[in-house]
Amino acid sequence: MADVFEGKSCVVTGGTSGIGLAVTEALLKRGAFVSAVGFPQESVDAARATLATYENARCSLVDVTDWDAVKAMVDEAVATCGRLDYLFNNAGVGGTAPYEKIEMKHWKMIVDLNLWGVIYGVHAAFPVMVEQGSGHIVNTSSIAGLLPVPYQALYCATKFAVAGMTESLRYEHEHRGIAFSTVCPGNVATAIFGDAAPPPDAITPEEAAEIILAGVERKDGLIVFPKFYRDSYLDLWADPAKMDAEMRRTAEERRKAYETGGNYY
Repeated sequence: MADVFEGKSCVVTGGTSGIGLAVTEALLKRGAFVSAVGFPQESVDAARATLATYENARCSLVDVTDWDAVKAMVDEAVATCGRLDYLFNNAGVGGTAPYEKIEMKHWKMIVDLNLWGVIYGVHAAFPVMVEQGSGHIVNTSSIAGLLPVPYQALYCATKFAVAGMTESLRYEHEHRGIAFSTVCPGNVATAIFGDAAPPPDAITPEEAAEIILAGVERKDGLIVFPKFYRDSYLDLWADPAKMDAEMRRTAEERRKAYETGGNYY
């Protein structure tokens, strides 16, 4: 039985590192044609070397905060394969900090990348998929796009927006044969943690990729993982008092960690 991704045309933004690179390689192993785009050039070069054995791989430099570059990315994928079956809007950046430390330049950077990058991707791919009568757009949000995590106001602002937009579009365009999925990872051991060690509950990017593709294959609307975070999300939203208590506990824990110079994930 053929894999659902076999022979399909895919674009993965943020596809040259972290979760995006793992998704790219998992798709390639399933026989897909994948354009993995990333930034900066060093990331693209490293991914190109890693994926050199896959004939269906293409790695290129794309700044997803640039509308013209994103439109050209989609146009090139369609020109190469004749269609675009899957777009993974995965490029993004983390943001955990006390609000008083945040400047306007931080807001602009995170909104441009985490939100406008996704908007541009959807806006470029959507008309292609409408014309085809099929397609699947997969937007990466976060568990912080479902839970109001303290000390992540910037990050939550962008990731809640991505989750809301994607869910809205899922219901609006299901009748056209166009699917939308929201990916909401908890802790995954990637460069998003910067110089700090990933939390002990973090899963590998490869594990994350397998969970994501399984959810996409099922056309799940929300793909929340690892299991602890999925269970916590469902539990907290079912009980507002428990949600309030947990967010207050998290705020206090992170406040103390910040004041003592520790890691406040």
